[in-house]
Amino acid sequence: MELEKKPRIRRNKNFIVEENIDAVHWPRECARCGGSVDVEDKFTLEKDFKTLGKIHINLSGIPYCRECFPMIQRGKKIGQVRFILALVLGIPIAALMILSAARQPGTTFILCGLLLVIGVLIGYGLSWLIIALPVKLLFKKSVAEPVDAWLIEEQKANGIQGVSVVLEIPYRTYADKFAQLNGVVIEEKKK
Repeated sequence: MELEKKPRIRRNKNFIVEENIDAVHWPRECARCGGSVDVEDKFTLEKDFKTLGKIHINLSGIPYCRECFPMIQRGKKIGQVRFILALVLGIPIAALMILSAARQPGTTFILCGLLLVIGVLIGYGLSWLIIALPVKLLFKKSVAEPVDAWLIEEQKANGIQGVSVVLEIPYRTYADKFAQLNGVVIEEKKK
């Protein structure tokens, strides 16, 4: 008799899957509107960690209805364009800040790295103003935020250093159903 694998998930702002991502259960309704499931989305997560090497995870089974799926796909494309624009704007801004700082005596390598990060953050903010805000205001009925995921290295609840998957589910009702189906305790906000 084989024991059923269960995912180990905790919930902060997002869901953090510490173990068994392939055992995660998705409620059988559209992750955006709660309608019937017509399409299942999937994507691959891949990241190279210094201490753990290259990690490759397939995430599948994210349910959407026929009406919401094209909006989700457009939301993903806008996210990609925004990321590229953040780099295109942020790197030159950072270069200008680094050149300006380099003229001052005592400029350190750490300061240059900090200015690079600040420049990319400024670029990210500008990309939000140029792309995300207008899309949100003008096309809110044709673009939707997708379920997203990324990998993090962390010390897990059992004390072992490892990689976890962070799941961001933007729609609260669906996120609560996901938590209940996977045995995640929903933390009440403290007043």
